[in-house]
Parts: sequence; C-alpha cells; structure tokens
Amino acid sequence: MRAENPIASVIIPTYNGGELFRKTLQALATQQLAGPFEVVVIDSGSRDHTLEILADFGIEPLQIPNSEFNHGATRDRAAAAAKGEFLVFINQDAMPENEHWLAGMMAPFANPTVLAVQGGIRERDDIRRFFWDSCGERFYFTSEAKNWIARYHNMGFSTVGCAIRRSVWEQHPFGTIDIMEDKHFQRQVHHRGPEIVYSPATVLHTHDYTFAQLRRRCLDEGYGWRLVGERYAFGDCVRDTLRGSNYRELWRGW
Repeated sequence: MRAENPIASVIIPTYNGGELFRKTLQALATQQLAGPFEVVVIDSGSRDHTLEILADFGIEPLQIPNSEFNHGATRDRAAAAAKGEFLVFINQDAMPENEHWLAGMMAPFANPTVLAVQGGIRERDDIRRFFWDSCGERFYFTSEAKNWIARYHNMGFSTVGCAIRRSVWEQHPFGTIDIMEDKHFQRQVHHRGPEIVYSPATVLHTHDYTFAQLRRRCLDEGYGWRLVGERYAFGDCVRDTLRGSNYRELWRGW
C-alpha cells in the first residue's frame, strides 16, 4: 500500500500483531479516498507471522530492534519516512469501522485552522473481553483523566485513531516520551488554540486483559499522567476509591 504522491499516510507501529492486524490491513485496503494514500508500518521485532502478513499486502515495513521501541520516537521515525500531507495514526489492533473511515478522518482538514483530528474509538464485539472492559472507558476515568479532558476542550487525544497535519507534527513531534505520546502532543499544541477536532470516523479497538495485564496498564497510565504533568493528589485517590459510580460500573462489567 504505497503511493507516489499520497495525500495521507496511515502509520502503524507493530509488534506480534497476529490475525487482528490482518483484519486492520484488510479494512485499510477497502478505504475510499479522493486521492492516493499509503500505509507505513514500523515493526519492532515481531516474532509471530506479522511480517508474513505485511508481505501478503505488499507492505515492506521499517524495522527496529524491540529494545529501541519508544511510543513517541518510534511513531516519529515512521512519520519522518511517510510522504503524506496528513499523518494518520492507528494501533495494529484498531480496525476501521467501514470503508469511509479514512475520508472521514481527512474531512475536517478542509478547514485550514484544524491542526489535528481525533476519531471515534468503539469496542470490538468479535473478541472476548476482560470483564471490566464491559464497563467501557468510564471505569478507567480517574480524576487525572477527567481533569485533563476538562482542561483541553473536552477532548482526549489518542494515537489509537487520530490524524495530524504534517506541518504541525514537524513543529511538535511526539519526542522520546515513554508513554502518553498523544497527550504530550496535545499539551504541546494547546497554546495554538482548540483546533483539535473530533471526527465520527471510528476504529474498533478492545483490549483483552488478564488481571496482571490490567494491573500493568493501570501502573503505566499513572506513570504516563505524571510524564505529562497531570497531578494526582492523595485526596483525589481517596475520592476516586470511594466514588460509588466506580463500583456500580464494576458490577455492570461483571
């Protein structure tokens, strides 16, 4: 999926993507866009059949050792190799909902003041989920996440499914931040105004956690919020722990 003069570059970091990744590529192959686009993959040492899947779609990935993977810098490296005027980031397990997804992500850029676009993210219904995920994202919304969204124009920015104007990324790359590279970008461009806009173009994306994986994610999320300067005071922790809605959501998920 390469093009000589692409309008958009869809950028995907991969590591052991498996068959879910094949579905993502199949969905990308059906996209209807008024102009060419390319898919740029950067793989960090996959040991499953991810490289064979890429070969099936005629994609030659950028490759780095797994030890060099960094959420920010790896995406920056792929973006630097991309040719499109618009950089579209998705995860390997985020599947466009329909063939109009990419066009929907591009549409807001018709307004020249738009810096970046956040697409919709919806749970998949074709894989088993860890039961807490049945609650949706609300269960994970502790005070620091809620405060962030309120501060940044009621918009969370996520590389699970987003797009950035290349000229903006060149001024504000993700950098070498370990995690929360998307929120780091959002904070960098905040001074330029509220021109990160929402598009209903949606990707399907669900985690299938074990309890240990969920614990690891929660620790990573807490670390990430600190990296982007979001304070989580002891009082916030107590209030989140005692908040009845969290337990109601947990019961719903069970």
